[in-house]
Amino acid sequence: MKRLDVVAAIIRDTRGRVLLSRRPADKHQGGLWEFPGGKVEPGESPDQALAREIDEELGLAVARSQPFMTISHDYPELCVRLMFRDVVQWSGEPHGREGQPVTWQPLDTLQALDFPEANRPLLSALRLPDQILILPADLPSQWPQRLQAALAVGAGMVYPRRHTDAALLADIAALCRQAGASLMVADDAALCARVGADVLHLTHRVPSPPADYQGLLSVACHDAGELRHAADIGADMVLLSPVHATPTHPHAPPLGWQSFSSLAQGQPFAVYALGGVSPAMLMQAREAGARGVAGISAFW
Repeated sequence: MKRLDVVAAIIRDTRGRVLLSRRPADKHQGGLWEFPGGKVEPGESPDQALAREIDEELGLAVARSQPFMTISHDYPELCVRLMFRDVVQWSGEPHGREGQPVTWQPLDTLQALDFPEANRPLLSALRLPDQILILPADLPSQWPQRLQAALAVGAGMVYPRRHTDAALLADIAALCRQAGASLMVADDAALCARVGADVLHLTHRVPSPPADYQGLLSVACHDAGELRHAADIGADMVLLSPVHATPTHPHAPPLGWQSFSSLAQGQPFAVYALGGVSPAMLMQAREAGARGVAGISAFW
């Protein structure tokens, strides 16, 4: 099957809206909305290809972009590898230089639009955070203050991995809501709903979610087989670990960034790097194919 390497831009305005363009009717997946970009030519790096394509399509000058996530998707006629890049510095006024419609869209309206199937995993990933805080098994007495401090400096999702007490989880959920962050609960969909959690995270104890579960789904993964299972059950995100050796899992062989990257690149969901990583490693994790980073000690 023919393989096509494509780079696509995530361009945001000051209101947090993202820029979309409509594909020409005579092209593959014609008439659908897409994140602007195009084919990577031989000899081009992804950022060079993105800058060229965005100038040609929209008349914008891209000064700086960084990796966001990479998705591979097999259509009947070709395989597409989509390298999404977050455009963090640009200038100009976007307009369709090839006659294509362009629009700024809020994140909460994207699911209602028609996109190529390969774009679908990105729609969930855009609403996910860069950092996931995993709470330690033994919470100190001052845990609310510690949690508030962690939320204030960047934790966008909280995972109380060892905690199942509904009252405690409800208190954590309330602090998360105040900070605009999400809550993840392990394995128990009923408990997830009871405490108002946003994400159900499946460990090895629960292989699949209940048939009627409608929220975001996360899966713990350690190898290629578990990643395939996560794709089969429709996961929105996974925690892939361990990148490095950790005190909490001393006997788990670390993947290292190279093996992590070979597993994470191209998955149909957001991948979070877990195990011996820190918030400062976000860009390193992104270069390796991750959406974000997760951890305990360095995030707490």
